[in-house]
Amino acid sequence: MIAFVVGFIIGYLTTIPIGPINLAVVMKALRNHTAQALLIGIGSAFMDIIYCAAAVFGIGSLVIHPSLELTFRISTFLIFFIYGIKTTFGKLPEAHFQPNEEDAPGFKRYFLLGMAMYFSNPSFLAYWITIGGIVHGYHIIHATMLDNALFALGTGVGVTGWFFTLVELVERHKIKFEINKIRKITRFFGLLLLIVSLFLGWSLFKDLLMK
Repeated sequence: MIAFVVGFIIGYLTTIPIGPINLAVVMKALRNHTAQALLIGIGSAFMDIIYCAAAVFGIGSLVIHPSLELTFRISTFLIFFIYGIKTTFGKLPEAHFQPNEEDAPGFKRYFLLGMAMYFSNPSFLAYWITIGGIVHGYHIIHATMLDNALFALGTGVGVTGWFFTLVELVERHKIKFEINKIRKITRFFGLLLLIVSLFLGWSLFKDLLMK
């Protein structure tokens, strides 16, 4: 169980820094789409398990296929750009604090969105290969099939735990805001999504030029 606990701690703590997936989760939580926010996070956590397992089992080079990577990177850029434009400049729905009926339909697409957003960043695999090398090199976990599997599972549970914490923090504190403040915060995150999309687009454009 030590491997699971170590994986949980690493997964939880390393997901805290703000990034595109955290932004998407916060955006949904602010607009009271709690289930959608959590599904994006869980989709991301599922990919963490896959990448971490690939790293610790030594099959990292098999995870990413070039054509699939390009497809996901283009899709993620378009999703962020369109959603950022819509949120920053479009008309926002009325803010409310009751359960939203929009949480129910189409839940699968938010899980897949979390996976796609994660998959679009190939640096995550390099990160988990580094982490795998550290935990094996310093004998923090044993290089057995069971420990590797428990470590990978622990990272996914830790990542999921952080997203539950993040959504809970947003749900708990947004009630203190006035409706206008919530709208301003939402538009601010929309602007951040636009900035992230431009960065992703520029990175994609440079990589395509180099090929």
